[in-house]
Amino acid sequence: MCSTLFLQRLPAPLLSPNCLLNDIGQHTTRVHMAHGNEKDFHALRQRRLACENSRFEVFLDDVEGANGESIHDYLVVAPKIKIGDLITGIAVLPIVDGKLGLLHIYRHAIQRHLWEVPRGFVDPGEPDRSSAIRELEEETGLSCTDADIESLGVIAPEPGILAARVHLFAARRCQAIRPFSGDEFGHKEFRWFEPAQVAALHDTGEIQDPCTLIAYFQYQNMLR
Repeated sequence: MCSTLFLQRLPAPLLSPNCLLNDIGQHTTRVHMAHGNEKDFHALRQRRLACENSRFEVFLDDVEGANGESIHDYLVVAPKIKIGDLITGIAVLPIVDGKLGLLHIYRHAIQRHLWEVPRGFVDPGEPDRSSAIRELEEETGLSCTDADIESLGVIAPEPGILAARVHLFAARRCQAIRPFSGDEFGHKEFRWFEPAQVAALHDTGEIQDPCTLIAYFQYQNMLR
């Protein structure tokens, strides 16, 4: 599904503490993170909802670090729907006869057209593999079976802000069941590329998102 972010009740400026619209409770959550013999504790003291739309909630968190340092407006963007291990979306690299399928998409946030793998949100209660099959068909008109889907790993696209992980997949032996429609917002074209052409798109800056880049390099590693 299109991940365009149309925020409701958008305050101005968004990142100012004055923009808070809802206070959803004060609480303290201590998070333990161990690295070797080191112990690191962080406390979430308060979480305040700044704004939301049908897909995302935007929070300003009051957090305390292990050494007592505090941030009172730590920005967290959280998709509303998630499954196990904080999986909120999928991205799938379609492969047919050694060629890789990419979508040409206009991304409003950066005002650029980029080539990307098909990707989207998980649905409530939907296994991520099923999400990959569904999104592939919705965005490209390609169909594949569960046996044709192979995991390429899980990534956190922007762990400094996004409370989200994306499961990457490769889809082999895809079959076209309808033409590409371009109904999704910003979706202009679907095209097949040789692997060397995909690498060239990265070199020219026409591929920039981490889901596409990591899926491509993971697939290349599988071939070695």
